[in-house]
Amino acid sequence: MVICIFGVTYRDDIDRDLHQRLSDDMAKAVAAMPGFISLKYYKADDGDRIGIIRFKTREDLKSWRDHIAHRGAWGHAPKLYHEFWVQNCETFDDYVWVDGQHIDRDQTDRFQMSEQDVLQAIATDRK
Repeated sequence: MVICIFGVTYRDDIDRDLHQRLSDDMAKAVAAMPGFISLKYYKADDGDRIGIIRFKTREDLKSWRDHIAHRGAWGHAPKLYHEFWVQNCETFDDYVWVDGQHIDRDQTDRFQMSEQDVLQAIATDRK
């Protein structure tokens, strides 16, 4: 599993309508990508907004990076974000603890999301 962690700082004068349209378009596009697993957003107490996208392979993540709709959205970034950072990571250890027992296992099924799940995550991040 490959994990992309990203963070954003929104512009004070963000175009909220543009952001909503692009977010919905990107959610639909990423959910349709081969190897896509999940997308989640989190807001820290200090205001940092963090997103986590999971893909099956490095190649799947690179395909998303290079997707024409995703690349096209980059041109709107200056109207939306003061800063947007990205860190890509590969899972080298995958396990769970269940009732005190360590179990090595692939957790892709735990995180798998549908397009509707992704759209809900995007909508929740807007609040």
